[in-house]
Amino acid sequence: MSEPRTPEAAAQRLGMRSAGILALAGTALTIVSTLLQQRMDIPRGDPLGVLAHIDARPWFAAALAGMLGMLCWGMAFTAAGRSLRDPAGRTLARLAEPVLLVAVAVFAVHYAHDGFSGGALAAQWSSGEREPAAALADSRVIEALIGGTSILSQTLIGLALALYALAMLRGRQYPRVLSWVGLVGSAGWFLGGSALFLRLPGMSFEVLLPCTGLATVWVVGVGITLLRARVPRR
Repeated sequence: MSEPRTPEAAAQRLGMRSAGILALAGTALTIVSTLLQQRMDIPRGDPLGVLAHIDARPWFAAALAGMLGMLCWGMAFTAAGRSLRDPAGRTLARLAEPVLLVAVAVFAVHYAHDGFSGGALAAQWSSGEREPAAALADSRVIEALIGGTSILSQTLIGLALALYALAMLRGRQYPRVLSWVGLVGSAGWFLGGSALFLRLPGMSFEVLLPCTGLATVWVVGVGITLLRARVPRR
């Protein structure tokens, strides 16, 4: 059975296909950003070593890729939530939309500050424009400023994605197994971010990695599903 040819159906199909492309593009950009930054290799507890790590990598490009990737996710899930046919699912998606928008905004501020300020400071220290003592003091200020926005963005992203996963689970547009994967991964992302914000003992960003990885797999699945989705006849 062919898809409907009405203008409304064509517009809906275009929106879903665009959301799928954005979800996949955002995931690719996020992965590229992570690979460029290699945050797992950052020498924790050694501020000057951190500056050397930043200066040796394309930090500005990595930060820009991360911001663009998260913006793509924001647009993708906003469109995907509005295309849900289940009334309860659409209601949950509407609740998730402002949370996601705030999360993307906080993430963009964090990455812009971390990427530009951190990268500029590392370049000045490497060129000798800034003395090691001054660079050390400034790096501590930057770290203190970006720490809160970093944890807050992770917490809000996890919460927003968990709400979208729950909204998609309510209907039949997405495979239930895929929706459960997204719900488990993003809920863990949110809970882990909350634990970091509360400074619970034993918590670190490394604890979030399995949850963020699982949620990222889900986003890829959502993108593929949106690309392959058909608009039902009215």
